[in-house]
Amino acid sequence: MFRHLIVGGCSLALFGLICGAPAQGGVAKKHHHPHMHHALHELKEARHELKGAGHDFGGHREKALLAIEDAIRQIEVALASAGDPVKKHKHNPDHYKKYTHHPHLHHAIHELKEARVELKEASHNFGGHREAALRDVNVAIVQLELALKHAKRV
Repeated sequence: MFRHLIVGGCSLALFGLICGAPAQGGVAKKHHHPHMHHALHELKEARHELKGAGHDFGGHREKALLAIEDAIRQIEVALASAGDPVKKHKHNPDHYKKYTHHPHLHHAIHELKEARVELKEASHNFGGHREAALRDVNVAIVQLELALKHAKRV
């Protein structure tokens, strides 16, 4: 009987390790940040859109590209620190129909603002990266808005 308890207890502990739950009966905490993932996708698309444009957005293209790179890097670090690894994002093409020009720049701003809310309202600090991520998200919003202000409508 004692041997069955030991084997059963070890099996339960092993199951807990495999499933990611602590053997003490607690539940493993997993963070989900969908807007940060969406923002990453849109930032990468916006980067491509900026690089492919035939104009320099009133001199704001380079600053916007640098801000995009910084925001991508910080969001990726924050997600990794929160145990929410970067994953492939499925986008809905209907999101872009409402924009008459540069849809990824517009939608990146929208998703960055939502990601900013996620960063601010999270119950954790993303491994100490919350402030840097917020800073770079804010800079990216400003730079993308400036680029759009000076965009040529295509």
